[in-house]
Amino acid sequence: MRPPDPATQRAEKRRRQGFSRELQQDRTKEAPHPSRGGSKGYEPWFRREEIQRAANGDPTTASGRSINRWKVEVTPRQQTGNKSCSVLVGRDQFYLCLFLTAYPDASADEAALFIYNNTGRVYSRKDVSKHLNELDLTKKIASTEAYQAFEPRNVLRAQLFWTHGPPLGVRGVPRYKLLDWDEFGIAMQQTATKYGHAHTSIRIRKPGHYCRDTKLTALFVIEPGDPNLPANVEGSVQKPRRWIRVTRLAGTSAQTFADFADYICTSIEMHRIPGTDDHRVNLWDNLNSHHSPIVAQTVEARNNGTRFSIVPRIPYQPKYAPIEYKICDLVSEVRRQATRDWDVNSLEQALYQVAATLGMNGGFDRTFDHCGYTVNGL
Repeated sequence: MRPPDPATQRAEKRRRQGFSRELQQDRTKEAPHPSRGGSKGYEPWFRREEIQRAANGDPTTASGRSINRWKVEVTPRQQTGNKSCSVLVGRDQFYLCLFLTAYPDASADEAALFIYNNTGRVYSRKDVSKHLNELDLTKKIASTEAYQAFEPRNVLRAQLFWTHGPPLGVRGVPRYKLLDWDEFGIAMQQTATKYGHAHTSIRIRKPGHYCRDTKLTALFVIEPGDPNLPANVEGSVQKPRRWIRVTRLAGTSAQTFADFADYICTSIEMHRIPGTDDHRVNLWDNLNSHHSPIVAQTVEARNNGTRFSIVPRIPYQPKYAPIEYKICDLVSEVRRQATRDWDVNSLEQALYQVAATLGMNGGFDRTFDHCGYTVNGL
């Protein structure tokens, strides 16, 4: 009875234990006798000894054809049968993993070139891609933000944000005293259809909604609402306040942001809610225009009954920004309402209308709570 192959037994054992198959298996079959041609597996020292015996006229174990072949190339090479090498295992696999660890954004061609420069073997792009799939190494969009988020300085800023009070963080600040700010750009590009019907010899010409001069920039601010206020009062959890300003300027300059900040601070001062608006903490990202001297002067140097503070949000951590979630809701709803005959004015009007309906019945407060901001700030 033929004995079972140890490699087959090992593969069956790995399958029962739930492991994946081995990419390279060592067979127990010995290399053929040198007299049969010495197909592979013989060490260079053995080949050199055989060559020397043949040169001295001594009897040799290997055949004359093997010795003549070894004189040309004494180092064992993989037999490919005149086909390009496609099995990427062993040392080549190690070089592939090493290269992708150092350069995760490299292409398959660059990985194949690295292997060739170190081992001399040539692999095609298809061979490298196929082996990467076997290793469960998939190609995906590189996340620069995630890399930056875990740099030591940004990790420290995240710790300070949750463990210190203003201006470093929100420790000790009740949730209802927060104001979250951000801006975003939007255009009519998505409403332009790309296809139409015309004769085969004629191109379709039609006016488009999108051009560089008609982009809109929206500045959006939300508050969670004060749970101590009755539900029907403006500024409560059920009826939180929100502010939005849409401009047709490219980006947000320091002056534009300062004007909008003055508008919001003035609105809060004029409609001041006792206990809620005695101190408001503004959260926004680290854009240079947000931290310019004119913005700091506009927000913090006020003396009209309400004290305003500025706390920069954690860099590269949008999950801690409730405004990011609400901007997604706002844009999603505007896109759902968009029709073919919209123009830039329609888009601007829709932004104001949809923003006025967001966050009702505690929507903003739930988002702040989801982002980790507590009722008492502790």
